[in-house]
Amino acid sequence: MEDVNPFSTPLIEYDMVSTVEKIGSFPIHLHSIRNMDQALDAICKKYEPKTPEEESQLLDLCPYFAQVWPSARGLALFLSERKKQFNKRQGIEVGCGLGLPAIVASQIGASMTATDFHPDVDYWLNKNAALNQTKISYLQWDWTDQNPGPGITFGKYDFVLASDVLYEKQHPEFLVRALSRLVKPGGSVYLSDPGRAYLDRALLEFKKLAFDSTEFYYEVEESSLIPEHRLEKRRSVRVFELNLRSLPF
Repeated sequence: MEDVNPFSTPLIEYDMVSTVEKIGSFPIHLHSIRNMDQALDAICKKYEPKTPEEESQLLDLCPYFAQVWPSARGLALFLSERKKQFNKRQGIEVGCGLGLPAIVASQIGASMTATDFHPDVDYWLNKNAALNQTKISYLQWDWTDQNPGPGITFGKYDFVLASDVLYEKQHPEFLVRALSRLVKPGGSVYLSDPGRAYLDRALLEFKKLAFDSTEFYYEVEESSLIPEHRLEKRRSVRVFELNLRSLPF
C-alpha cells in the first residue's frame, strides 16, 4: 500500500456534481460527490490495503465528508429559522464535511470557522463557501484530539455546531469534551443526529457537565443525488440546543 500522508491532497480525483439544497428561503449551492461507492473503490484500488491495519487507516480517509447527510440538513434548517439568534455571533462547526450548516450560519450573519480531520475537506469547503458568496475560515482538526490545534482557541465561540458525528463507540466522551471546551461561558452547543446508537451516551455526558438540553425535530430529505428519491424518502432528525445550567447561588 502506498504511504497515505494525511496532509497531502487529494487522495483521488473526485467525481463531483453540483447540487442545490433548499434550506428554508436559502438556496445553497454545493459540490458533492457523485457516487460514494465508486469513490471508495477508487481509493482502495489506488492504495491497495493488504492488512487489517492498512484497511483501518484507509477507512479513516474515506470521503464520507463529500455527501450532504440528513443531519446537516436538519441543523441548517434550525439555523435558518433563527436568524437573529446567530447574527453577529462567532461560531465553529466541527466535522463540517461540505459545510452546509456553517454556510447557512454565515449567510445569516455569523462569523464562522469550520473544522474537519479529513485532508481533502479544505478544498471543497472553501469551494462551497465561495459558491454561496460566504467567507468561512477553515482549520484541519480532529475533535478527538485533546489539544485545540493551531488556530483554535478553547472557550472562544458563542456557539458550536456538530451534525451526525456519533458513529463510533468512543465518540460520545471525545465529542462532549471537545464541544464543551470550545464554547465560551454563556454560549450554546447545537448537535444534530439521525438516531445513532451513541446519542444517548453523549446526552448523558452533557448532563454530567450541567448542560440543559432542548430538543427539536425535523423531517428532511434523505441523501440521494436523484431528486425523486430525496422527495420520496424522508428522515427524522433531532436537533439539540445545549446550554450550561444556571446554578443557584
